[in-house]
Amino acid sequence: MKIGFIGCGNMGAAILAGIHRQHTCYACEPRPERQAALKKKYKVLFGMVADVVKVSDVIILAVKPQDLPDLLAEMSRLPLGQKLVVSIAAGVTTFSIEKKLGGAVRVIRVMPNLPAMVGAGMSGLCRGKRATEKDAALVKGFFDLVGQTLVVPERAIDAVTAVSGSGPAYVFLFVECMMTAARKLGFTAKDARLLVYQTLAGSATMLAQSEESPQALRARVTSKGGTTAAAIEVFMSKDIQAVFTEALTAARDRAKELSV
Repeated sequence: MKIGFIGCGNMGAAILAGIHRQHTCYACEPRPERQAALKKKYKVLFGMVADVVKVSDVIILAVKPQDLPDLLAEMSRLPLGQKLVVSIAAGVTTFSIEKKLGGAVRVIRVMPNLPAMVGAGMSGLCRGKRATEKDAALVKGFFDLVGQTLVVPERAIDAVTAVSGSGPAYVFLFVECMMTAARKLGFTAKDARLLVYQTLAGSATMLAQSEESPQALRARVTSKGGTTAAAIEVFMSKDIQAVFTEALTAARDRAKELSV
């Protein structure tokens, strides 16, 4: 299959890295230095927007949301037929893309996250009015190559954005806070990094491999009256669950506000 990429920034390149061995890939990327780097690393052919659109069966729009309106205006003047268009632009609905492109174009919207860059992403996927279940399965296969993918109705995409799209930032904030606390307990930056990073990596591996719930695993570490219990009591006294719920709800609501 011929896959076209309009934009090859960090996320576009991550997706390209996952699928270039299985498909013929074309790309439109205006930066010469970026083209050179991608040509050296992957088997990809470059051209203008019209060139990529013409030869591709699937067109992945991997530009920033603020650049999407101009791109869609340019694409609307091209013969698109029933091509499958995939957008990873945050906040832009399938209806908006369908309306601007017109015709019988099929649209899939995907919300990936940053760990896709290391093949460990989590993506939410929904289909537009004309896209089929077969289209969704095809695109899911692309994004499964850079992590895992959950197919949802579009009304749930804003919640996906709040949970997994923004989620890595919450994890990074937690690590940042834990490392700062470790420094205040007397560790060097190097030692704090080792202690926190490996604890996080090991815990994530246990979660992924264990059939036990997070609650059950937490209970295995928490002895009554022990050190872990003392720390957990502090978290609970701050109503940490309410903080997470409020934070994710705010992210979801902001995603809705930004949708066009």
